[in-house]
Amino acid sequence: MYKNKSKLIPKLIIGLPVVSVLLTILFISFGTIFTIKQTFKKELVQTEKNFFKNLKFTTKKRINITYNIIEALYKSNPNDKNKTVKLIQSVMDKLRWPDNGYIFIFDSKGNTIYHINHKYIGQNRWNVVRDGQKIVQLIIKSALKHPDGTFVEYAAYFPNGKSMEKISYVKYFKPLDMIIGTGIYLNSLNKDLIAKKNKQKQLLNSLIKTIVIVSLISMIITLVIMYILSDIVNRIFKVYDNALQKEKHKLFLQANYDNLTGLCNRECFMQKLKDIYYEANRKKEKFAVLFIDIDYFKQINDSDGHKVGDKVLKILADRLKSSVRRSDIVSRFGGDEFLIILKGVHSVEDVALYAQRILANIKREIVVNNKKYYLSGSIGISMYPENGEDLDKLIVYADVAMYKSKKDGKDRFNFYNSEFTKKAENFITLKDDILRALKKGEFEIYFQPQFDKNEYLYGSEVLVRWHHPVKGFLYPESFIPSAIEMGLIDKIDLFVFESAVKQYKEWYLKGYYPGVMSWNVTMYQLQKKEFLQQVKNIIQKYEIDPKILNLEITEESIMNDPETSIKMLNEIKKLGISISIDDFGTGYSSLAYLKKLPIDKIKIDQSFISDIPYNRDDVIITKAIINLGKNLDLLTVAEGVKNKIQRQFVIDKGCDFIQGEYYSMPICAEEFEEKYLRTY
Repeated sequence: MYKNKSKLIPKLIIGLPVVSVLLTILFISFGTIFTIKQTFKKELVQTEKNFFKNLKFTTKKRINITYNIIEALYKSNPNDKNKTVKLIQSVMDKLRWPDNGYIFIFDSKGNTIYHINHKYIGQNRWNVVRDGQKIVQLIIKSALKHPDGTFVEYAAYFPNGKSMEKISYVKYFKPLDMIIGTGIYLNSLNKDLIAKKNKQKQLLNSLIKTIVIVSLISMIITLVIMYILSDIVNRIFKVYDNALQKEKHKLFLQANYDNLTGLCNRECFMQKLKDIYYEANRKKEKFAVLFIDIDYFKQINDSDGHKVGDKVLKILADRLKSSVRRSDIVSRFGGDEFLIILKGVHSVEDVALYAQRILANIKREIVVNNKKYYLSGSIGISMYPENGEDLDKLIVYADVAMYKSKKDGKDRFNFYNSEFTKKAENFITLKDDILRALKKGEFEIYFQPQFDKNEYLYGSEVLVRWHHPVKGFLYPESFIPSAIEMGLIDKIDLFVFESAVKQYKEWYLKGYYPGVMSWNVTMYQLQKKEFLQQVKNIIQKYEIDPKILNLEITEESIMNDPETSIKMLNEIKKLGISISIDDFGTGYSSLAYLKKLPIDKIKIDQSFISDIPYNRDDVIITKAIINLGKNLDLLTVAEGVKNKIQRQFVIDKGCDFIQGEYYSMPICAEEFEEKYLRTY
């Protein structure tokens, strides 16, 4: 059947050039009409531009002549305004221009000093309205705004009583408080322009009529031929194409995807692995290969049959896909073994979080035919480039690590590098510890006082400390970076903020004035939708004035996404909360963005303070930051001031506030109250 129909193809190939010729005629016809119309339009537009340009020039020239006459009359009688006005009126009556041109004169209050129609002289026309416009006000305001002369468009009445648009050139003569103007009606186009339009219209209509007739005939013939030919061609090739596409798709699926789960098969996985390898090389990125074996799956096949086992595998495949990103690769490698490629990972901890999520999803209850099944997984992980560049070996290494997980008791993951496993275990343990610490109140807030240049208490920065039941007293640098990576920093930040607000409220109720409360926020928290509402809720809960609150965000965080930062910080600013840039000088901020940020203070990073006044570079940078703050009307805070010399240096250079161990290290609420509130 296909062979007989294929004989028609040569005949169709002969007919196609004929169709092409007809189509070319049609395109040329429309192209010609379009080109001629565009040429006519450009000619008319240019003619009108020249016409109005000439009119505007003439109008401006008339006003300048009149202005010079009035100036001369004024200089001849500088002390007698009334006499000068009468002279001006007399001269204006004798001054006439062609094409109905005339001069009108108002004072700045709308009084008519001169008009060609003498009945208006002496009248106040300030509130004259034409088509909803107060035209005299418009003329006067424009002239006062542009005393050297300007054009004004407004509605006016043509001598026949019909409303027309008008352009006036007006100029202000300040010594006599006179607005001088003359205008031209926009419908006063010359006869040549109208004649040219009519002539062009007739020519174009005639040409279009001829082209349309020829084009219609050509188009009808072409459409008939095209319809017949295309119908035949479409029917022939549609059969071939449908059969070919179905076969190609079938072969593609068979070659690249697992029939049961729809996941990548072994061949597909290897090709994806190569692609990701080349991409990682180009971008200098890492990726991880996860080898997953389902624990106890064989028992399902043995007890309930392969059909049930297949259904379980489909459910597990969907869970694995939902555990990772769309850009990651999930493959069924055979039986109950799966492989996953995690693209663009940043660290071992990053991979550990995904592995933990996968294990949790595998362990969720599975129900097939009203029967419940509980499984677990054993995962082995290899890393690129840490475990080499041989792709086959990356899979082997992941397989080896998976068997280590099996041997260790299943339902766990291991890296091929044992130190990576230890690092990941510590990371996961830390995550659990942080969640426990938040529940059991192991975190405590500390306050570091801030003083002004006169050594009066200005406020404090709130910081967090962790009383770990095993590791003891922990400083933020030992857990905050991990909390950010785990996505738990927002919970810690919220705890710090609410605890500090509660403490400040207690101090206010005792009659103390602890000053401004500064707390740190990461960009991760700032970008969360609920952050703004959480802040509002805490302010309302403790009934505290938002003006005593100061949000601190690092310069580096802001510059990661400056446009979003500006938007979010503006919302914070609307609440009445002040904003500081923390660690200023370390984040490479653009001055173009800096002036757009709704900030009140900049905190000079302590790395610049620690070696002043002995380090020349630090001295220069510190002075520059303080001067920058002054020029942008921003307050400056010096962090990490250790001694009297450093304090005096920053004060002498104009710094507003001091913070550092010279006054105090961060201390608990009780000590802060004892040292700084009861004595101040």
